[in-house]
Amino acid sequence: MSTSTQNFTVALAAAVIAIVLTVASSITFVESTSVARVAVDAPQAIHLAARK
Repeated sequence: MSTSTQNFTVALAAAVIAIVLTVASSITFVESTSVARVAVDAPQAIHLAARK
């Protein structure tokens, strides 16, 4: 394999890893914000249930 092909392969692998990590962190962020939203909404839901 020539040096330019190796450089391209390494760059492509780095790009794929970066994309995978970005997607994974985005999914984690969305899940954590939805959990936080549930934690914030829980007291309101409890009060509404208690009124009925």
